[in-house]
Amino acid sequence: MSEVARWSYQNTATVRPFTGRNDWDGGNTYGAPFEIACTWTAAAEMVRETGGQSGARGAEFVAKHLIFTEDKRPKYLDLIQLNGHSDWEEIRAVTEWDMSSLDEPDSPDFRLATA
Repeated sequence: MSEVARWSYQNTATVRPFTGRNDWDGGNTYGAPFEIACTWTAAAEMVRETGGQSGARGAEFVAKHLIFTEDKRPKYLDLIQLNGHSDWEEIRAVTEWDMSSLDEPDSPDFRLATA
């Protein structure tokens, strides 16, 4: 973890990675949960869905939370539960940005938008 991330990402969240759809009932299936360091804010802003390899692209939705992390593992359609919350939320958009201006060329940060 970079020095900036260690300083700024003081909270945690649990992620359940999306693994596919169940052929019998059409429900989503998820892998083993993992924890990430993050910070977050409640949001009510329009976000464009990024989609996955076979996911919808371009649909707009109103974000419930914006979560900031250096962890590369969370992806589109994963479920996330913020520390201290009981609800699982679906990650609908993942945005990456360059941190080289802060002397962190190998540590991009990510914004996860949930619905």
